[in-house]
Amino acid sequence: MEAQTQMNKNFILLLLIPVAFIAFVLSGCGEIKTTSYFSPTKTKLRDFQAVQFENLETEIEDFPKEALVKIPAEAAAQLDGDNKFKEVSNSEITNIPASDTIIVLGEVSEYRPSSDISYEGGGIKFGEVSITIKLALLDKATGNEIATGEVNGFSSLGFMAKDIYESMANEIVKYMLEIY
Repeated sequence: MEAQTQMNKNFILLLLIPVAFIAFVLSGCGEIKTTSYFSPTKTKLRDFQAVQFENLETEIEDFPKEALVKIPAEAAAQLDGDNKFKEVSNSEITNIPASDTIIVLGEVSEYRPSSDISYEGGGIKFGEVSITIKLALLDKATGNEIATGEVNGFSSLGFMAKDIYESMANEIVKYMLEIY
């Protein structure tokens, strides 16, 4: 009887160790982090009536193609919800003069998918997703740059990679509202 009790305790202990490890990993590493840096600008976006988001471009072959459309579409929807501009779209804007329209162009310049395995800081890292997008805000009529910069996104859990797109769109909109 005492041997059976000891076996039950050992079984429970063996079961709790992996569960505790998974809980520790998920609670500490599951956050999506985004940062951005843009060049200083004197132009205020409130001088414009419309914002036209273009689909992102990339030369990175394994970058998810749906994200090239999803990130600007999400950013356009968020910015449109703030009602700062007469029109915000992720397609061609034709009913507002070009002189009153901003174009947002972006290129995915760096991408590390969750399937990559790397050795950093003395440990093996896998399951992390990171994306860097270089952006330019242009005056549609002149093609002159209003601002340039980049947005970086990072998720330590690969299965959250789709959520990183929304987080990056949030970061783009946050910057545009700062210079509004």
